[in-house]
Amino acid sequence: MKKKLSNFLRLSLTLCFVGTFNTSFSQELLQPDSIIHIMKKTADWQWKDLHEHGWRKPKTDWTNGAMYAGMLALAKIANDDSYYKELVKVGEENKWGCGSQHLLADDYCVGQTYSQLYTLFHDSIYIAKFKERADTIAALPHTESLLWENQIQNREWAWCDALFMGPPSLGYLFKATGDIKYLNIASKLWWKTSDYLYDTKEHLFYRDSRYFDKKEKNGSKVFWSRGNGWVLAGLVRVLEVMPKNHPDRKKFEKQYKEMAKRIVSLQQEDGSWHASLLDPASFPVKETSGTGFFTYALAWGINNGLLNYKDYHNCVQKSWAALVLSVHPDGKLGFVQAVGADPQHVTYEDTDVYGVGAFLLAGSEIYRMELKQAEGLLISVKNTLPIKRETETVEVSWKTATKHNKKLDTGNLVVINTLTGKQIPSQLIYNGLKKPQHLIFQTDIKEGTELFFTVKSGNREKYEAKVYGRQVPERFDDFAWENNRVAFRMYGAALESQPDNAKGIDVWSKKTSKLILNKWYKENDYHVDHGEGMDGYSVGITLGAGDSAPFIDRKLILSRNYDSYKIVDQGPIRFTFELNYNAWDVNGVQVSQTKRISLDAGSNLNKITDHYHFKSKELLIATGLTKHTGDGSQKTDNKHHYLSYWDKAAGKADNGMIGVAVIFPTEEQVKLVDEAGHLLGLKNIDKNETFNYYQGAAWNKSGFFNQESDWIKYLDNYSRGLETPLVVSY
Repeated sequence: MKKKLSNFLRLSLTLCFVGTFNTSFSQELLQPDSIIHIMKKTADWQWKDLHEHGWRKPKTDWTNGAMYAGMLALAKIANDDSYYKELVKVGEENKWGCGSQHLLADDYCVGQTYSQLYTLFHDSIYIAKFKERADTIAALPHTESLLWENQIQNREWAWCDALFMGPPSLGYLFKATGDIKYLNIASKLWWKTSDYLYDTKEHLFYRDSRYFDKKEKNGSKVFWSRGNGWVLAGLVRVLEVMPKNHPDRKKFEKQYKEMAKRIVSLQQEDGSWHASLLDPASFPVKETSGTGFFTYALAWGINNGLLNYKDYHNCVQKSWAALVLSVHPDGKLGFVQAVGADPQHVTYEDTDVYGVGAFLLAGSEIYRMELKQAEGLLISVKNTLPIKRETETVEVSWKTATKHNKKLDTGNLVVINTLTGKQIPSQLIYNGLKKPQHLIFQTDIKEGTELFFTVKSGNREKYEAKVYGRQVPERFDDFAWENNRVAFRMYGAALESQPDNAKGIDVWSKKTSKLILNKWYKENDYHVDHGEGMDGYSVGITLGAGDSAPFIDRKLILSRNYDSYKIVDQGPIRFTFELNYNAWDVNGVQVSQTKRISLDAGSNLNKITDHYHFKSKELLIATGLTKHTGDGSQKTDNKHHYLSYWDKAAGKADNGMIGVAVIFPTEEQVKLVDEAGHLLGLKNIDKNETFNYYQGAAWNKSGFFNQESDWIKYLDNYSRGLETPLVVSY
C-alpha cells in the first residue's frame, strides 16, 4: 500500500498543474488505510516543520486553531496518542488561554480545541479561561451593526470566516459543560451574521460588507472560496453538537443544504474549488484550504444523512483526489492560499497550517464515508476514556451481525481492521450452545479513539491460540488454564485424600507468552523458575487468589473441591469453562455451586460468574484474597471497587513479588472488608442468583509489572474500563 501511494505522489506535481487524475490511482486513495496514511504523513510533516522552523503566528491564533481542529479529527481515528499529546502541550504552553483581543472570534477559535480536550480528559483547567470569555460574550447585547467600520470585528462576527472561529468554539463548550447558553448565543450570533452577509439568491456568503458592491473581472459578485469554506465547515461543526430537538436546528440544516448544493455546482474539472468561486478563470489554480473545508463539510453531510450519497459522493471523491495530489512526497500540503482579505494566486509551494487543518478534517470524514460503502458489516469501537486500553475484547452479538450481513456463516467470516486493511484473529462464542451467541475480536485502542472493523465473508487465516485449559487427571484432577500472560489452577476432588490438599484459586507466574501448562505438568518441576516462570503462590485451605465461599458468623465455610467440569469455549481468544461443586452444609442449609470462568488473551484477569444453589431466602457470600503471613502490601479501593494484595513469592528470596486482586463491578454493590485472614468483598445473594467479579494476578518478573504501582495502575484502569465499556455500534 505504501509503495503504491508513494508512486502516486511522485505523479502528483505534474497532475496538479494539468488538472486531471488517474482513476485507478484515485480509487487507491479512497482505501481507508491509504486515507489514514496520507493524513498522518501530512500531519507529521506539519508538526516537524513547526518544531524545526518555528510558528508563524502565536499558538492562540486562528490559523493554528484551524490546524488544531484537523489534528483532533485525526487523533480520534489514528490510534496514535502523539497527536493528543501535541495538542495538550500546546494548551499547556498557552496556559489554556486565548488570544489577547477578548471578543475577536479569531482569538478564541482555539476554544473549540480546549473544549474537546476537556471532554476527553476532564481537567477543568483546560476550559476555565475560555469559559470566562464565553460568559462575557453570552452576556453582551450584540446590537451593533455589522458594517465594516470602527473595528467592528473586535466586537461582533462581522466577516464570514468568523463563523468557523466563533460558533463552533461556543458549541463545543456547550458539549463540554452541558450549559445550553453557549449554544444559544452561538446560534443567535450565527443568524445575525447570516442575515447580513448571506446572499439568499447565490446561497453564498460575502466576506464582509466591503464586498457587497465589488465585482470580479468577469462581472460576477465576489465570493471567496476559503471564506465560504470556513462557513460551510462552521455549519457542520455547529450541527455536530446541536441537539436534534434544538429549535434552530432546522434553520441550520436548511442553510447547509442550500450552500452544499450551490458549492457542488461550482466545483472545477480538477475536482477543486479555486480562490474565487464565481470567477475561477481569473484564479486558474486550485486552492486547498477552501477545497479542504468544502470536502470536509460535504462528506460530513453524507455521513450524517443530510446529503444523499448517490448525488454527492462523486464530487467529494474528486475533491479528495485533488487534495491528495497537492501533497508533496514529504507530506507538505501545497496550494494553500496565504492569509488575506481577497482571493489571491497560489502555487504548489504555498502552504499554511489552516490548510493542513482543513485537509485533515476532510480526510476524517472521507475515511468514514468510504468505510460505510465497504463490503460487510462495519463496526465502530470507541474508547471514551483518557487511557490506553490494550488487548480489549470486542464482543458483537452474532444475531446482530447476521442481521446486518445475511451472507455471514460460521465457516467463512473474517474481521478486518480498517486502519491497516489486515485480517485480525476472531472467535465465535457458543456459551455451551449449538449456535454462536457472539463474535469476539481484540484491539489495542488509545485514548479518545474510534476504530472501525469490517466483518465479512472471506478465507480465515489460521490463528495462533493464546488461551488454553484442561483437566489434569495425571495430577489429581487439577483444572488448569492459561493465556499468553498468566496461568491459574483449581483443585479436583482427587486431591482431597492427599496431605497437600488445597482449596482456592492458585496462580502460576509466567515470563513467556508461550502456552506452557502441558510442558510444566509433564516435567513436574514448576516450583523452580527455569526461565519461563514458576508456581510461587501458596494457597492452602483458603480462597487463595480470588475464590468465593459462604460467610457465616465472620467465618468462611468452604466447599469441597470441584466434582465435575465442562469446557464451554476453547480459544483462540477466549477460554471458558465451568466447575461444579457438590452440595455441602452451610449452617444447616445445603448449598451447591457452579463456577464459570473466562480468560481472554492478553488479560491478567479472569471473569468469574458464581451461581450458588440453595433453598433459604439469602446467603452472604465472601470473595477475596488470602493474606498469607500478613506481611504483604494490601489495598482496599472503594472508589474502583477492588482488593489487591502484593507479597513475596514462595520459595527462594529471588522469586520476586506476586500481586493478586479481585475487582467487583459497581452494580454488584459489594462491601469490602478485612476479615478471617482475607481481604474480602461481601454480598448477600438471593437463592439461584448469580454474581460476577474479576480475579487475577501479576508477577514482577513477568515484564509487565515491575513494581506494585504498575499493578495498581492496571487495576485502576481495568476497573474504569468495566464502568465505561468500549462503545460498540454498527
